[in-house]
Order: sequence, then structure tokens, then C-alpha cells
Amino acid sequence: MAGWIHAVLADLGRHWRHFAAASVGIVLGVAALCFFLALGFGIREHLLVQVFPEDFIEVERRSADIDIFALRLDLGSDTLDEAVLADLRSVDGVKAVYPKMRLTVPALASGGSSLFGAGLQTEVVADGIDPRLVADDFGGVFREVDDERIGRPCRSGSECGDGSYCDARGVCRPFVPVLVSPYVVELYNGGFRRSYGLPKINPDALTGLAFEVEFGRSTFRSNARPPIRERMRLVGVSDQAIPLGITLPLGEVRRLNATLGSAKAADEFHSAVVELRSREAAARVVETVEDMGLEVRDRGARRAASAIAVVTLLLALVGGVLIAVAGAHIMHVFFMVVAVRRREIGLLRAVGARRSDVRRMLVSEAVVVGLLAGVVGVIAALAAAAMVDFYAANEIPDFPFKPDSFFEFSPWLIAAMLALAIGACILGAIPPAIRAASGDPSDALAGR
Repeated sequence: MAGWIHAVLADLGRHWRHFAAASVGIVLGVAALCFFLALGFGIREHLLVQVFPEDFIEVERRSADIDIFALRLDLGSDTLDEAVLADLRSVDGVKAVYPKMRLTVPALASGGSSLFGAGLQTEVVADGIDPRLVADDFGGVFREVDDERIGRPCRSGSECGDGSYCDARGVCRPFVPVLVSPYVVELYNGGFRRSYGLPKINPDALTGLAFEVEFGRSTFRSNARPPIRERMRLVGVSDQAIPLGITLPLGEVRRLNATLGSAKAADEFHSAVVELRSREAAARVVETVEDMGLEVRDRGARRAASAIAVVTLLLALVGGVLIAVAGAHIMHVFFMVVAVRRREIGLLRAVGARRSDVRRMLVSEAVVVGLLAGVVGVIAALAAAAMVDFYAANEIPDFPFKPDSFFEFSPWLIAAMLALAIGACILGAIPPAIRAASGDPSDALAGR
């Protein structure tokens, strides 16, 4: 075996220039294909896992709107009732269903002096989610607090504990836990802060930030009922939070809608988050949901995934064509090498080498050439990706959800690229190997 390997390596050493020239196409093809696939997989992973999580889908009533000039009028109900939620829970592939309710009254938030040096005031929109939806991430921190509102008398916040504060009447009241979406943080860091000369925010340091919200108050219009003032505490950043606004426990939104709005508004859910048993069940669940007259609000996830798949396929075809052309070039080079080594191969046959030995020798040389070309191509792709990430980090301004890297070089992708390079060289070497082994040794030695 050692002698066989030595002979193969010796042959490669004697004809290295020919093989190096032939492998250039393989290197370029592997580098291009690996680069484009890693880019496509990286962007898809970032979008569908971080921006559009696939384990959950949000379901809402299919809209039935009509446009009259600049106005869009609702022709039907846009809410879900308990019967619809029960039907969703019975769908095959659904693990759990969590209703969501929008806050139907205006709200005005103020605070932020600890972060920005001065207090800010802004209109906010809010919705409510079932705390069980985020229990794995936040445990009991994001919870219903209505049962905790009857507090003990106090003179300062230190007497109330960490989860409460001392209000103006001298009574301990719980902070209402709040979640915000990573969209809010990314939009602020990516653009909003620049317009107002504000510093960047570290999302990990936001936990514990307290601010005040007056529900039922607005700078746009007045409310007939007295506003309700609550102190909020940010408990985390979650993908399940409303993209632009604040997210409260479901019971809190229900209470505010009933107190400041109407009893009907407190019993209507505007959407539901469906937790899937597996990602493989997503297509089946979406089809069933649409058959029920509902629609999936995926924020463009499916369109983004389809667009990424098409672009990745087109770019991968470029790399595939390069490898196919390189395989044909490999075949030409091996035919040339066989012609140059005709007397050598004839001598091997004359001293007892079988046809299969000749074929195996040439195919083994192709394997080594393919492996080396594949390794160089993968290294080139990694280097190109590193340069792109470096340029993006230093030259491209921050934008929402800007990733640390646009590429995903998984082990299976690298292994597939090496296997593809080796396979292309083997396919290119087989016809010359068959031709070299089929010749008559006497003709080769005689120069005929």
C-alpha cells in the first residue's frame, strides 16, 4: 500500500504543472459555489431564525377591506373568538395556541432620563400576550400583576421590594412587566438615534428600565374617561413582542380595554400565536389555517425565504457551471498526461500490472488533485467571506438586524464542497484511465 501511494505521489510530482493548471477551474468553481451557498444559508438563517422565527406563526382573521380614495374600510370582523382558538388547537401539528389582544385606547409614555440624560415623551401602541408564551425565556418575571395591586402602606420604594414601587398615595403597587421587540432596539440603534444625536443602546442593559405610561391620554385627541397611570418595568427583549410598541401581559390589556374602552373590546382577540410541534409541520399547519378562512402574518418570512432560495440557486448554478467546465478541462489534461506517459504505462503493463491497476492509479491521482483543489477553493471562499464581513463591519452603516457575519460555513457544506471537487476530478479522469488501460503494451513500448 505504501509503495502504491509513493508511486501515485511520484507521478503527481512529475506532472504537477499540468495538474495545477487543470485544477484552477476546480478551485474557482468550489470557491464560488461555497461562497454563494454560505452567503445564502447565512442570510436565510439570520432572517428565518432571528428575524422571522419558524417555530411560531401568528394567525389573524383574513381581512375584507375596501378602499375609498385614501380610506380603507373594514367590511367584516378582524377579531378571533374562543371557538376559533379551539379550532386552532385541534389542528394537527399545533402544540399550543396563545391569544393576543391589542390595546384599543391611546397611551402616552414618558421616562428614559437614566439613559438619555433627559426625559422623553412619546405616543405608544401596545398589545397583550399570554405570559405562558414566553415562560421559557422569562419565567415568572413576565406575569399578571392584577392580584398584587392591593399593596401595603409605604413611605418610600425601599419598603415595597424589588418588584413594586411606592405610589403617590403611599401604597405599594407592582411594576407592570413589559417586553419590547428586537425591532425596536434595532430601529433605534440603526437610525432613530442618529436623527436626535442620542447614544446607542445595549439591549442586554435595558432590563430593569422603568418608565411611566398614561393609558387613555394622547397628544392627538382627548379621552372621555380619566386616564390610568401605571409604572412599567422592562423585563426583556423578545421576538414575541409587538414589532413597534410595548407588550404587556394579556390580563393587563384586557383590564385597560374594559376600563377605558368597552366590555366588547376586552373579549376580542386580534390574533393568536401558534406554536408548532416541529418546523416540518409548518407547511401543513399554514395550509389548514388558510382553509379555515384565516391568514398567517409572517412579516414577509415566506417571501423572503423564497427570494433567498431563488438567488442562492442562481448563484450556485454559476459555481456549478464553473466546476462542470473544470471537470472537462481535467479530462483533457488527463488525456494529455496519458499520452505523455504512454511508454511508462506500457512498461507497467509489460511487467505485470493489470488494467485495473492502471485505472486505479490514474483515478487515485485524480482524487488527490480534487482534494487539494477543493481545500484551496474552500480556503479561498473563507478568505473572501472574511473580507466581506470585515468591510461590512467597518464601512456599512448599522441597520436593523445587521448580522456579525453574513455567511454560514457549516461542516456539512465544507465536506460537500470537497466531495464535489473530488467527484469532478474522478469523472474527468475515468475516460482517460479506461483508454490508458485498454491499450496494447507492445504497441506502447514500440511507440506505435
